[in-house]
Amino acid sequence: MKALVVGATGETGRRIVQELVKRNIPTRALVRDLDKGKQILPPEVELVVGDVLEPQSLKAAIADSTVVLSATGAAPSFDPTGPYKVDYEGTKTWLMWQRRAALSSLSWCPPSVYLSSFTHSTCSG
Repeated sequence: MKALVVGATGETGRRIVQELVKRNIPTRALVRDLDKGKQILPPEVELVVGDVLEPQSLKAAIADSTVVLSATGAAPSFDPTGPYKVDYEGTKTWLMWQRRAALSSLSWCPPSVYLSSFTHSTCSG
C-alpha cells in the first residue's frame, strides 16, 4: 500500500501524513513548495511537486499510489477566490483527471478520500 496525500503541507494534510508514517504506511505527498514540504513533513515521506490546478502535475504524483487522501484547502489571503480555486476547481480537476485515468485501458485509478472545509460551517451556542 502507498498513500498519496494531496494538500500535505496544510494543517489537516500534515496530520494525515504524520499518522500514516506512524503506522508505517509508505506515503507520498503532493506539495507545491518542495522546501516547505522538507521542513514540515517527516523525512520518510516521498515529496512530489505539483498543484491540483495543474492536471499534468497530478499524473506523476498518483503513479503507484493505492489510495489518495485529499486535504486541500486555500490558505488565508486577501484573494476572495482562493477557496473557490483550490477547494472547488482543484478538486474538480483532480476528479476529472481520475475519471479519465479510470476510463483509460492503460491506467488504474486508486480509491480516494476528499476532506474539505469549503462547505462546512460552525455555530456557537
